[in-house]
Amino acid sequence: MATQPILSSQLLNQFGKDYVNVLVYLLKNNTVPSRAGLPAYPKVASGRLINTIDYRLKETAQGIQFQLLAESYLEYVDKGRKPGTYPPISAIRNWARIKGLPKGAEYGIQKNIYKFGIKPTNVLRRAQLRIETFRQYQTNYEKGVVDAIVRTIKKDVEAGDKGFISISIT
Repeated sequence: MATQPILSSQLLNQFGKDYVNVLVYLLKNNTVPSRAGLPAYPKVASGRLINTIDYRLKETAQGIQFQLLAESYLEYVDKGRKPGTYPPISAIRNWARIKGLPKGAEYGIQKNIYKFGIKPTNVLRRAQLRIETFRQYQTNYEKGVVDAIVRTIKKDVEAGDKGFISISIT
């Protein structure tokens, strides 16, 4: 009797592509207003963040692991920043330059972030929820899992396995 993982690398690759596409879309089309009550604006300045977003599948003893790859500051875009700490002035300076703000504006921005923080976008969770709730994605993944189960059962039957067919979801 064979034990086969249901989530194939092909299915996980499709998930990875979908997740990256949805995440980039959400960053480009942000709908979360700022803490200061200003309207929402895209979370794209130079494009460096969205250009680095990718994924990798890593084989482990427990199965295939999905890993999201991106610039480290995706964490601050996702989780925001609590008041009481200064962000690096070099990062603010670069952002202000890209946005076309006058020299020296970075100090006021840095102080404002220290005082008020940055509201989280929860973009990682929102990307996951979009994939979980949009019917087009559900249909793709349901079909992939059903196909994998059928293939596993067929292999076991063709191999002459008797008794229970064991399928693991990893």
